[in-house]
Amino acid sequence: MTAYTRWVLTRAKAAGIRRLYFLARDAWPMYLAAKAFCEAGLYDLDCRYLKVSRYALRLPAYHLAGDACVDQIFLGGIDVTLRKIVRRAGLSDEEGLAFFREAGLSLTEDEVLSYPQIMKLKEQFRGSRAFQDLIRKRSEAALPAAIGYLRQEGLLDGEPFALVDSGWIGTIQQTLLQLLRTQDPSVSCKGFYFGLYELPPGVDKADYESFYFGPMNGTRRKIYFSNCLFETVYSSPDGMTLSYKEEAGDGPVFRAVESPDKNPNAVTLTRRNGLLKAYAAAYIRCLGNEPQTEDESGPMCEALLNAFMGRPTRKEAAIYGAGLFCDDVLEGTLQEVAAKLSEEEIRQQRFISKAMLMTGLKKGVIHESAWIEGSIVNNGKNIRANLRHAALYKRFVYLRKSWKTIKTNISSSSGS
Repeated sequence: MTAYTRWVLTRAKAAGIRRLYFLARDAWPMYLAAKAFCEAGLYDLDCRYLKVSRYALRLPAYHLAGDACVDQIFLGGIDVTLRKIVRRAGLSDEEGLAFFREAGLSLTEDEVLSYPQIMKLKEQFRGSRAFQDLIRKRSEAALPAAIGYLRQEGLLDGEPFALVDSGWIGTIQQTLLQLLRTQDPSVSCKGFYFGLYELPPGVDKADYESFYFGPMNGTRRKIYFSNCLFETVYSSPDGMTLSYKEEAGDGPVFRAVESPDKNPNAVTLTRRNGLLKAYAAAYIRCLGNEPQTEDESGPMCEALLNAFMGRPTRKEAAIYGAGLFCDDVLEGTLQEVAAKLSEEEIRQQRFISKAMLMTGLKKGVIHESAWIEGSIVNNGKNIRANLRHAALYKRFVYLRKSWKTIKTNISSSSGS
């Protein structure tokens, strides 16, 4: 984490960017490390912590996307249900589930949906004007407070800035700019990320930089990496940001409304973040007065992460696999990041079986694990074979994503 943060600060300085916004909650440890570097006098940068979440930003932006908002609501994931879909839309259970009942769906609100079922629902509700009109009204009502908070935090004052986050797809940067450009169409920013699997369609690739892997590189690193495990280890102990609210007073003051529930891993995160600050202090002492020297930590990071995430020991899988995780935009149903799976459920994760289930050629629901390698080791049966199959499936997924990116780039070049 200190190596990544140092990379961010060095890249920002080289680009002439003085202000950095570290995004809640994953970038809280990065913010702590960055403050340590700056307070030691190694960098003269303005580091700020911005309280956001995918949900808090998407809700006021839904109406700006038009019909495409359904693509952000009807998404696959771990144990997706009708109730989860309704809450992604910013609707109450009663409001949202009424639409599904009127559509004659025989599914219960907490029944786990298969990927083909989710895609079928998406196309069905893409054509529902009543469903989208209700989302639009909620979205329009949420916009003023969201803009008020972002303006208050300085994102509209004309100062060049960059975002810092864990990454993965980069949609928060896209949504944030979508909101800011309702006030100033010229606003732009760069994003620095730990890793990026892909980029949102239509964005400028130059505005997205990654440390550990990117859309077109680091396939081996991706295979032995778990972004879900990363988020259980690196985060803030606070609750997630749900919305924004204007406070009564002499002038307009806006605050981020956080969930009353702390991060489910708050106790261990508080301890780990304390260790991070101690490590950062020691790291800085080793650097002395030469923070700009070439960073050679990449191979060490890869060796540590490949072993820990891709081939964990039984003790690592037991301890870190017990961290609680939710992959949805709203924290609801939590599960252990290394879900307890049977041997049969693990076998369903294998390449051919999973592909058939995902395409609907085979009946059934995939019981996903946020950290499949941890689940395999915790299960204790056929560990080596199951880890090989997990790596094979991930290799296919990431090579396919890379190929799609190549085709998109070729199409874009041809069109221009």
